[in-house]
Amino acid sequence: MDMHRVRLIVAVMVLVAATLSGCGSPRQAGLAQTPPMGWNSWNSGIELTEQSVKATIDALVSSGMRDAGYRYVNLDAGWALPQRGPHGELLADPARFPDGMAAVVRYAHDLGMRFGLYASAYGEGCGDAPAIASAGHETDDAKAFAGWGVDFLKYDWCHSAADHQLQVRMFSTMRDALRATGRPIVYSIVPNSSSDNTAGRGYDWSDIADMARVGPDLFPMWHDTLPTSGPSFPFVRGLFAGIPAAFAAAQKVVTGSRPGYWADPDMMVIGVQWKSFVETMLAKLRERLAIGGLPPDVIAVLRPVAEMPEDGVQRVVAAEPNLTDTEQRSQLSLWALLSAPLLAGNDVRTMSSQTRDILTNRDVIAVDQDPKVVPARPVRTDSRVLVKPLSDGAVAVGLFNSSDTSAPIATTTAAVGLTRSSCYRVRDLWAHTDATTTGPIGGGIVAPHAVTLLRVTPGCS
Repeated sequence: MDMHRVRLIVAVMVLVAATLSGCGSPRQAGLAQTPPMGWNSWNSGIELTEQSVKATIDALVSSGMRDAGYRYVNLDAGWALPQRGPHGELLADPARFPDGMAAVVRYAHDLGMRFGLYASAYGEGCGDAPAIASAGHETDDAKAFAGWGVDFLKYDWCHSAADHQLQVRMFSTMRDALRATGRPIVYSIVPNSSSDNTAGRGYDWSDIADMARVGPDLFPMWHDTLPTSGPSFPFVRGLFAGIPAAFAAAQKVVTGSRPGYWADPDMMVIGVQWKSFVETMLAKLRERLAIGGLPPDVIAVLRPVAEMPEDGVQRVVAAEPNLTDTEQRSQLSLWALLSAPLLAGNDVRTMSSQTRDILTNRDVIAVDQDPKVVPARPVRTDSRVLVKPLSDGAVAVGLFNSSDTSAPIATTTAAVGLTRSSCYRVRDLWAHTDATTTGPIGGGIVAPHAVTLLRVTPGCS
């Protein structure tokens, strides 16, 4: 074969590869390779106004969360008017955002933060009205987001049916619309529906989105102990989960996190109090029912919950304790081991010093943000031992006791796949202590609902 033909074939192959990568990859220039970190408004109970959002941005800066890596300020459902403007455009509520959304975005950018908004393809059963659903409006909505300077879009499904081919088509349409704006915007999708809460983990979404929800909605609880009110009760149907259940769902995902794509087990619930969470969710549910436009099957599920009498509400509140500090540390540890997005959901304006210290543990955050972006896997001999390879040759080891009683958990450097060495350094990422070992790891008692999170590195010099 002559050199001219060789060069021609190589040129064609390069062109084909470039074309395929342009069609298949959701990545845009300017987006990070490691999981996003930030804050989302949904669980916080904050009324979305220009003042409250700016105060939240200020708190993220003054608390040290921004400098620890929490850069995205994401407004979930409720920021927009429940109807479109005269030209079909999305509108921020002028009573709550009198200077417009672009002004709030600039405020965030001026303080070194990034800004995100929420939209949905449809509008059945989620926080926004069907009138402002983006199906059929993708191009105009994407242009609006880009024009405001938005850096992140959480794009919900909000449709009772979850036909995969329809989802692929609809989510791809918004992806293409965002990409056409030329602005790098993290594209986060929620494929789950009321009929299938496993849609997010059952398919590979990495060619469509930058991140995808892979489990049910996470509530601020460890185990579900709520009183059951019948077969349509959302917990019976598996629509909501506590921390261990959400983590287990994320472990079953078809496509886990990797550089540039992240499997999302849902926002964190660290610092979210159970009573205020219940009150917030009920208020949002009642507001959503008042807006109207929901299909009858969705109304049949939501109305009994929204109209729960006060004594029923108090039974729900009393049924679940607040998460303990141990359980909250466990969530950050587990999400870091998954290489998951770290999106806080508490009211950062009023958080305690304990909550701040948990969220800003830089040793744990470094595990999540490691550039290798490999989710942890359990060792073959003990599923309680989770191992995450790190980019410098070390491993993060999580000794996870999800049970209600204390338990000894141990492993070895050989079992977690480390290279042979005469000595290993072991750092406890919550105690911030350092030790050495010749092979054994752990061996102590792990408290109930706790994760002992270690960074183990070959060599002691």
